[in-house]
Amino acid sequence: MMSLLVKEGVRQEDLARKYKMDKSTAARAIKKLEDVGYVYRQQDPEDKRAYRVFVTEKGRSMEEKMMEIALKWDSIVLSGFSKEEKQLQAAFLERMEQNVSGIFE
Repeated sequence: MMSLLVKEGVRQEDLARKYKMDKSTAARAIKKLEDVGYVYRQQDPEDKRAYRVFVTEKGRSMEEKMMEIALKWDSIVLSGFSKEEKQLQAAFLERMEQNVSGIFE
């Protein structure tokens, strides 16, 4: 959801690739969000086999609460870390993600 709130209209397949999951797992996750009314899918006009995912108004109404939860989680997880340690942690996670991305591409 957070990714879609930042950039919606992303292809379902691209979301699966970004989060390192197979297409069927991504489709099931998106279907659950669709069933509760947070997102909807539209066929990609350029590729009739693909779907693009968009956030509904109901989904947008969750943005503030999701940000609150994310910020609270960050404050708990990073409690006691210095600014420099937080920056290092972010850099390490980014490098780890790049390493993993290389395996799946």
